[in-house]
Amino acid sequence: MTRESGQSVEVESPQTSLISGVLSPTLHLQVSAARKLNLAAFQNAVPALTELAVVNDTASPVFDLSVQLVSDPPFVKSRVWHLESVGAGETYHLRDLDVQLDGALLSRLTEAETASLKFELRSETTPDAPLATHESSVELLARNQWGGIGHLPEMVAAFVQPNDQSVDRLLKGAAQALQSSGKSGSIDGYTHGAKRAWELASGIWTSVLQRKLNYALPPASFEHTGQKVRSPSQVLDSGLATCLDLALMFAACLEQAHLNPLLVFTRGHAFVGVWLRNEEFSTAVVDDITAVRKRLKLQEMIVFETTLAAHGQAVGFSQAIANESPRFSRRLFGLSQTATAVD
Repeated sequence: MTRESGQSVEVESPQTSLISGVLSPTLHLQVSAARKLNLAAFQNAVPALTELAVVNDTASPVFDLSVQLVSDPPFVKSRVWHLESVGAGETYHLRDLDVQLDGALLSRLTEAETASLKFELRSETTPDAPLATHESSVELLARNQWGGIGHLPEMVAAFVQPNDQSVDRLLKGAAQALQSSGKSGSIDGYTHGAKRAWELASGIWTSVLQRKLNYALPPASFEHTGQKVRSPSQVLDSGLATCLDLALMFAACLEQAHLNPLLVFTRGHAFVGVWLRNEEFSTAVVDDITAVRKRLKLQEMIVFETTLAAHGQAVGFSQAIANESPRFSRRLFGLSQTATAVD
């Protein structure tokens, strides 16, 4: 029989039997594995395996065991663990759970596909038939696909690309926009305080406006299920961007300008923000939106509506800032809204 769990599917061992309507004691494997993996997970050393245990529910100890792991397709390197024994009624947790992801395979993926991790518990004295098996399904995402805030939300930061070649072009445009309004064209971060940080963000806004981008509707519920994202170069080349594409591009520009950006996700939408002082939240992910509200009221940060930069109209930066526009303030901080910020 099979049993669904939050992260994997457990397939009980061939020794399982039914006696008078009651399952007999068995050996089985207890596994927790990542539900989604992509190239960013490989690059950031996200563990594919977080729990592996041998559970002995029988009345006798078992000796000389091995646990074998293979994957299909082979996105992890096969591995074997050896155990001397597991006592009667005991659970043995393996501590070394390091498995090597195949970065080359993940980098080639252009579409998501379902993969599996297959575990077999065997006796080394009689290895022909497995004592227990377990299979976990894993969704392998395309190399440019974010998995959503429901799965490691902080991984969205891996898609902020300040070193993309188009970011410097946008910063050059920001510098020129600032100079044309009589301000310094230096990209100097927090060197001259909060007012200067605001000016830099405004200059980046003007530079993006000049690209005359068009908005593209994101997939439904993208903030939870994820979506493929365009790099800043792809956005500028195609002229199209979703709210997430725009938020990531603005975040990349802000970071390259030596400012601290943050991303804010509400139902069906993504915003970008920037700290006006050289600060950050103490944790990468903030689920308590009141913490963001507090910083906005103190004018320590601003959050703005990036899609206004892709509507083909000359919208001033102040109009896009959530706490200066009642319309977008309601959208971001409506009473029924829940939000997640990634700093």
